Amino acid sequence: MIDSLRLIYMAGGAYHTIDPLRKLMTSKHNIVHTFCKSPKPSGRGNKIIANPLQIFLQQKNLSYSMPESIRSKEEIEKIKYLKPDLIIVFSYGNILPEEILNIPKWGCINIHASLLPKWRGASPVQYSLLNNDKETGFTIIIMNKKIDEGKILYKEIVKISRNDNSGTLLKKITYLASEVIVKIINKYVNGSIRPISQDSKFASYARIIKKRDTYLDFNDEADVILGKIKAFNPNPVAKCFINGELVKIFEAKKEILKSQQSKPGTILDGKLLISCKKDGIRPLVIQRAGKSRLKIEDALNGWKVCPGTLAANKIN
Repeated sequence: MIDSLRLIYMAGGAYHTIDPLRKLMTSKHNIVHTFCKSPKPSGRGNKIIANPLQIFLQQKNLSYSMPESIRSKEEIEKIKYLKPDLIIVFSYGNILPEEILNIPKWGCINIHASLLPKWRGASPVQYSLLNNDKETGFTIIIMNKKIDEGKILYKEIVKISRNDNSGTLLKKITYLASEVIVKIINKYVNGSIRPISQDSKFASYARIIKKRDTYLDFNDEADVILGKIKAFNPNPVAKCFINGELVKIFEAKKEILKSQQSKPGTILDGKLLISCKKDGIRPLVIQRAGKSRLKIEDALNGWKVCPGTLAANKIN
């Protein structure tokens, strides 16, 4: 039996980061503080709206803070004062300095949304979909000063279904990781898990998604385009220009084309089938600029797009 541990939780603030915290709250361990990121101004008027984790922490009357820099001397001293036995990190988006990693008795552990060493970095869920992987998963590691290179305590495979996007896949990963996090913490502390080093020969990297990445280039094959549409749903959303108008594509399906004679990006029929370098993509759910998100049949009501029109990744 292990004693109750003093825990610090660090997470960015998105809705999915609440799930592991809920499970930690039901354990015998004591969450002494949570660090989350400050919400950024958004929407019309650039209003600052509390993030979901912040709202949850307020509702549960839990101690939390949103420092501008976790690396500041003030924050490091605060963590030392809290005397944590262990820090749990999930989707925090900040690199912890070695000084913080060395404060807790049992160090810091991170829940990473891939099967490490595959897809180290900031966007592992998106990259599993961009790569059209059949499976991904999550890995719980002991953090070190190198990003996502710590020793592995546990990993679990998650199958990627045909209809998954980044939102649905992250939800599955988070649920399963939350179900085991307390058990893994207990096993780690009582010495029944032997941490395993990663083999960097098999490493791949998931860099931060940039806005330019979300514009669809139909000179790619349909499989690549479909991977992007899934990876960027629900955010930041794949997009293209049709008749000079920005169109976001949330859902689509691949269609095999018997003939590949049309220029990539050509709209082939009245239901917006778009030719690619190989095969075609048929959007299923789209959003035109300034309008609501709609199924394609509803979006095309009153919006005439003639076959032969070109869809492009920039305004021609």
